[in-house]
Amino acid sequence: MDPIIVIVGGAVGAVAAYVVPLWLIKSGRSPRLAAKREVSTAISDGALPPNADIGSWRTRLIENRQSVARGRWVMLAAGLIMSFVTLTDFADEGGSLLTWVFAGSAALLLVDAFGMHRQVKQADALLAAISAGPTGTRNSSAG
Repeated sequence: MDPIIVIVGGAVGAVAAYVVPLWLIKSGRSPRLAAKREVSTAISDGALPPNADIGSWRTRLIENRQSVARGRWVMLAAGLIMSFVTLTDFADEGGSLLTWVFAGSAALLLVDAFGMHRQVKQADALLAAISAGPTGTRNSSAG
């Protein structure tokens, strides 16, 4: 297979995977994606939005955490598989352009897996913070 086709296809797919959800959120066509982005922003900021309902946010954070926790293992497996594909291609073709594309893909998948692991830890910290309440004692509505 021509490496240019793989590179162009990967670049177009990556741009589409990034741009289309942004367009759907900004245009208001996907409230579900907007809600997911709001949760991701709260997790990365380490704080809930002002005047947030703790009960509903706890549920949203737990759902996001579970989703990311499952996905990180899939991402890790994909990165490891791509690493083996890279090694096989390297043994077969040497240092061709396609081999380096595979190596870059494997590296990105593994970096994403570790980023997802970090996001799970941040979600855990935020959940612990909202369960503790403002004074550090357990919130009575924490259940």
